[in-house]
Amino acid sequence: MKIGIFTRNEHSWCSRKLRDEIIKAGHEPFPMRFSRVRANIGFKPSVSYDGVDLVNELSIAIVRPIGRGSVDECFFRIDLLHKLERLGLPIVNRPSTIERCMSKFTALAVLEEHGLPVPKTTVTENPVEALKAYHELKEDVVVKPLYGSRGFGISRLRDEDVARRVISDLHF
Repeated sequence: MKIGIFTRNEHSWCSRKLRDEIIKAGHEPFPMRFSRVRANIGFKPSVSYDGVDLVNELSIAIVRPIGRGSVDECFFRIDLLHKLERLGLPIVNRPSTIERCMSKFTALAVLEEHGLPVPKTTVTENPVEALKAYHELKEDVVVKPLYGSRGFGISRLRDEDVARRVISDLHF
């Protein structure tokens, strides 16, 4: 069985461990980076990587991190995983689950809907509403991008002038 592994770095500790376990189980690991995947519409192969037809040559694909990228790139990666899934390739870490986790709003909303405690959160595109929330939350808030990971773009705001500036800079 050939098992695809979508990963940012095939030499990372977790990718190596995954690869080693796949080999130990008697299967062939096939590491891939999203940035090198090719998707075709209207001609075959539908989705390939370095000439390998992923739908017909892989038995399953495992998604490690979706990886860094622009919002457009990340959405394309999710769309690509949905396409592979629709074409019958089993995906571990399903695209619908990754979508929920990528969006901080969706992740928090789903957790709250299932009765789990979450921090008080406001999501808005409107800087006036964001500043109102800053005051309602007692002027000590954390501002995060809707999409992102590993702490990039996070600011703790405790000063109104700084809050106005950060909120203004985030609005376009």
